[in-house]
Amino acid sequence: MEPQSGNGDDAVARARELVRAEQFGPAIELLREHLNARPDDAIAWRRLAGALIGLGDHAAAVDAAGRAIDIHPEDVAAYRYRALALLMLKRDRESYADAKRAVELAPDDHEALTLLARNVVEVDRDVARFKELIDRALTVNPDSAPARHLARQYRRLHRRKLAVAMHLVILPAAIVLLVGWFAVDTGRSTAARWMVWPCLVALAVILVRGVFTWSARGVLPMLTLPQVSAAASAAGIVAAGAGYGATRGAPTAAVLGLTAVAISGAFGLLLLRHGARHSRLSEESTTGRRSSSRDTSRMP
Repeated sequence: MEPQSGNGDDAVARARELVRAEQFGPAIELLREHLNARPDDAIAWRRLAGALIGLGDHAAAVDAAGRAIDIHPEDVAAYRYRALALLMLKRDRESYADAKRAVELAPDDHEALTLLARNVVEVDRDVARFKELIDRALTVNPDSAPARHLARQYRRLHRRKLAVAMHLVILPAAIVLLVGWFAVDTGRSTAARWMVWPCLVALAVILVRGVFTWSARGVLPMLTLPQVSAAASAAGIVAAGAGYGATRGAPTAAVLGLTAVAISGAFGLLLLRHGARHSRLSEESTTGRRSSSRDTSRMP
């Protein structure tokens, strides 16, 4: 249900036009003056939140949207504004909760769906859910610029995720085979020397790709434990197969394979730990700020 603005409709309407013209300062002044007389105007608080977001004052926008929600708990737009402001403040879990509530209130709101999709990546690390929400937003509004941007981002994330998994396969196998070549080759054997060339090529490719892949925000924590396990197993198979082909010795191949599994698994677990630590720190930060956010959102 849409909240009513009451007798201040003219002031709120003028503020809305100012925001559309990107004159955020005058809009904020007009709305604050109006709210001094009518502090119970939910629409004015919501408009103020939007103007503050435009001005870049996201902390104040959180407070203004919170006042609108306190007055009218089913104001979808207020939840969206607060979710967006919280997202800009890197308070992902709080933003996630507000975006989720907005979607519950308005399942076909493409802006709320887009905000929730962004938070699903940051909080749940759920790529499938991320794509589902984007598809829903584009079904509602195929021209939604934020949703189309996230659709492109999904394709990039998917490619980078595959690249990270390939790194977990190729890099450990290349390291093991390179070390194995030095251990097996005595200077008289020619059978083992072929191992070094694919290693050098693989390492060169990984180093080049790594500059663009390993530092990509939000990519590394996207891997799951089954995916890390599969990558480690593949690394072991590659190393063991190449080792056996070079030495024809099952014990040597087994050692190479198990070593590759151990290295790949260790790298993968470090990535998972990094993702878990990121989520834990985000949750602790959110918990510490939640009470103060609730208090300040009730200030006039």
